[in-house]
Amino acid sequence: MSLLMPEGTRLLHIGPAKTGTTSLQSGFHFNRDALEPHGVHYAGRGTQPRAAAGAVALGKRIAGHRSGVEAWPKLVEEVQGSTAKRVVISSETFARAGDAGARTVVDAFGVDRTHVVITMRPLVDMLSSSWQQFVQTGSVERYEAWLDRMLNSPDTVNGSQPEFWRKTRIDVLARRWGALVGAQHVTVVSLGGAPRDFVLRTFERFTGLPEGVLVPDPASDNVSLGFGVAETVRRFNELAKPMEGMTPDLQAALIEFGAVKHLRGAREALQADARIDVPQWAADRAAQLTREMNEGLRAAGVNVVGDLEALTVPSRQPVPAATTPADVSTEAGAQLMIGVMLAAGDGALPVLPRDQREAALAAVERLGTKDLVVATGRRIADRVARKVRRRQG
Repeated sequence: MSLLMPEGTRLLHIGPAKTGTTSLQSGFHFNRDALEPHGVHYAGRGTQPRAAAGAVALGKRIAGHRSGVEAWPKLVEEVQGSTAKRVVISSETFARAGDAGARTVVDAFGVDRTHVVITMRPLVDMLSSSWQQFVQTGSVERYEAWLDRMLNSPDTVNGSQPEFWRKTRIDVLARRWGALVGAQHVTVVSLGGAPRDFVLRTFERFTGLPEGVLVPDPASDNVSLGFGVAETVRRFNELAKPMEGMTPDLQAALIEFGAVKHLRGAREALQADARIDVPQWAADRAAQLTREMNEGLRAAGVNVVGDLEALTVPSRQPVPAATTPADVSTEAGAQLMIGVMLAAGDGALPVLPRDQREAALAAVERLGTKDLVVATGRRIADRVARKVRRRQG
């Protein structure tokens, strides 16, 4: 079956997050020069136009980003002015748009030219990664409490936490966007039970690219945080939130674009941390919700690529009950602290020489997780206080 989109199509991939988006976006961005000879243009200047998507979907600047609402008209101008056979626009932030925001997007790209693509992976596989992502952006809610609130909500269609369910109820997304462009112009790609590169090969077929062109940047893999690191960050959020001057922008700079970004550059530190498992009760509830979403998709009449039934099967075995977070590894703890200090110093601190780094690791090894959090918090408090004084004086 041919999946090739007609010439002139604006292929709008709206995610949602945690469905292979980082790999896909990196594949398009990393290989821009290889796309153009095949008549494919990837919109935006970075791996994804997140600021523009946030402007139209949320009506605001996303914390930690310099660009705000002015980014959206720039993206629209780029898409409308492209002479490529097919234009690809991809950002999981589009999935957070309500009815009005979605209509604005479709009107800008053209109702008769826009084809919406939604990627979908097993809901059970998205739970732990979604929780740790919320923690990175400032949440203080513990893992099992978050699971209980998300999965046992009586209304997951609208959701007790709109940001989660608005971008995760795939059937609702399909109906919202299908009402604007027509069900025949909405395609859901199921990644359940599929090979790791399935999403890349599928988008090559959508756009007429030769197989193998979309190869992600090896350094772009969005590895999820382990339990110890995620719980350390969550505890930091608790300690830092009441501090004077701790704005969402500063939290994003210190954690998402500071500590976590630095930590991801040290892969061995992430690999040493215990993973976040899904308890059996949550896996059972996720399977039930997935079956509901599958029924909704079939009723909506949208296109489906891949196996919907495979979405009810977790990629790894659930555990009987949620576990207690493990202590963060020495290496991960040290890298987190260094990342935070570099961010707090606006990148001005020098990289530690090997002998000093080894001494720092040895010192951190003598600290438990709670002590590590306190030590990190004190360093942050000092940095924040100095920033506030500079702003005031």
